[in-house]
Amino acid sequence: MISISERNRRVKDVAGALFFCSYEYLKKMLPSLVVFAGKSFFRKWNFLLSYPPPQRLRIALESLGPTYIKIGQMLSTRVDVFPEEFIKELEKLQDQVPPVSVEAVFQVLGDMRKRFVEFSEEPIGSGSIAQVHTAVLKTGEKVAVKVIKPGVEKHIRKDVTILKLLVSKLSRFIKPLREYRVLSIVEEFERILLDEFDLTKEASYMEMFRKFAIEKEPRLVIPKVYWDYTNRDVLVSEFIKGIKLTNVENLKNFDRKKLAEDFVIVVNRQIFELSVFHGDLHPGNIFVLDDGRLAFVDFGIIGRLCPDTFSAFFMFSYAVMKKDVDLIIAALKMVGAIENDVNEQLLKRELLIFLDKYYNRPLSKIDAEKFFYEELSITKQFNLLLPEELLVLLKTVTHTESIARIIYPDFTLPSVLHPYLKKLIPKFLIEDVRRRTMRTAVSYASFFERLPGMLEKGALNEKDNWRDNVPILEAAFLFGGATVLAFKPLLLPLYLISVGAYIFLKKGEN
Repeated sequence: MISISERNRRVKDVAGALFFCSYEYLKKMLPSLVVFAGKSFFRKWNFLLSYPPPQRLRIALESLGPTYIKIGQMLSTRVDVFPEEFIKELEKLQDQVPPVSVEAVFQVLGDMRKRFVEFSEEPIGSGSIAQVHTAVLKTGEKVAVKVIKPGVEKHIRKDVTILKLLVSKLSRFIKPLREYRVLSIVEEFERILLDEFDLTKEASYMEMFRKFAIEKEPRLVIPKVYWDYTNRDVLVSEFIKGIKLTNVENLKNFDRKKLAEDFVIVVNRQIFELSVFHGDLHPGNIFVLDDGRLAFVDFGIIGRLCPDTFSAFFMFSYAVMKKDVDLIIAALKMVGAIENDVNEQLLKRELLIFLDKYYNRPLSKIDAEKFFYEELSITKQFNLLLPEELLVLLKTVTHTESIARIIYPDFTLPSVLHPYLKKLIPKFLIEDVRRRTMRTAVSYASFFERLPGMLEKGALNEKDNWRDNVPILEAAFLFGGATVLAFKPLLLPLYLISVGAYIFLKKGEN
C-alpha cells in the first residue's frame, strides 16, 4: 500500500505539471499573487515554461512516467478536446519504458517456463504494461511471449486514482475541465488501461482478426495464438518475421505504391466490414512480409463501433460525398451531437462553405488529414459533442494516410478510399434497413403476444369500438413487411402486391 508521504509527493508532482500546462489560462483567471505562489510551490516544474504549450504538455507527460505516457497516447485520439498542434505533439509520445529483468518475467511465467526450450533474456519490445520476448516451443516453433510486468497494474491504478482526484477537485475552479468533461475522459482511459491487463481479451481479438484475414483478406496476416500457453498475464503467439515500417529503407524491392494502397484498404475493410479495428496502429506494429503481405501485431487497444454509430458514420460519409448538408445534420442528430440550442441554419451554411472548398478538387489533391481537422473546427465552433468511438474511428481512417505516406510519400487517401466507400455504401444501406426492419418485426411480435389480452378486454366492454383502438390489420401488414424485408427482401414486391390486392378486394366488398 502506498504511504501517505509518497502519495502526497505524487499528488504534488501531478498538480505541478497540470499547473504549468495550464499556466496561460490560470494567469488570466487567478490573481497574480496566487500565480506567483503556485510558481514558487511547484518550482520543480518551472522548466516547462521554456517550451510552447503543445510541447510543454508532451514533456510533462514524459516526465511523469509510464502511466502518463500511456494516457497521453490515448489523449492523442481526443481531437474534439485538443487543437491540431497539441494532437501532433501527443502523437510523438513513445512507449519506451525500461524492461524488467528476465528473472521477474520467469516469476510471472511460473511452471510455464519449463515448456520453452529457448527463451530470450533481452526483450524485443518493452512498454508501460508489458514486454515481449522471443522463445521456442518444444515442438520447434518460434513464438513471441508477451508478459505483464509484475506490480505495474497496482502502480497504474494508484496513478489514475490520483489523477481522477485532482481533476475532480480542479474541475470546480477550471471551466475548460468541466466543459470538455475531462473527468469522464480520464475514467474512460482508466477502463481502457485496465482492459490491457487481461491478455486473454487481446488474444480473443487476435483470433477475430485472424479469422477475417484467412477467410476474407489474403493481404493481411495476424499471428496465431497458442491458447494452451495463454492466460491473463501471458500471451504466446506466432513470431512474425518481416520488415517493420520503421525500417522503410528496406522496402526498396517492393512496389511501395501498392503496399500503401493495400495497407489502407486492409485497415478500412476491418473498420467497415468487422466494425472492429486496431486502435494502436503505428509503424512499429506493422510488418511487411517477404511475399508483400502485411502483418499487424499488438492488439492491446481495440476500437469497436455499435451499430447505430456505424450507421450514422456511413450516412455522414455518404452525405459528405453527395454534399447533402441535411443528411449530414440527420447523421449528427443520430449520435446526439446536436443539442437544442444549436443554430441549424447557420451550421448548414458553414458546412456548405467547408464542402465547397473541397468539392470540385481532384481527389488526388485533397489532404485527408487537413480535411479532417478543418471539419473538426466546425464541430468545436458549434459545440457539437461527438461520441468518443466516432472520433477514434474518424482519426483512425485519416491516420492511415500518414502511415501510408511513410511507405509511399505521394500517397493520397481520398483517391483510394472514395471508390471503396462508394462501392460499399449500397450494400451497407441494405444491411442497415434489414437490421432496422428486424427491430420493427421484434416490436410487433411483442404486440401480438399482448393481443389476446387486448381482445379479451375489448370483448368485455362492447360499448368500446375496440377494433378502432387496436390497429390489428395495420400491425399485421407492418409485421409481415418487416419480416419479409429482414429475411427475404427479394419477396417484398410480391408481398406488397398481395397486400394491395387484399385491400382492393375488401373495399369492393364494402
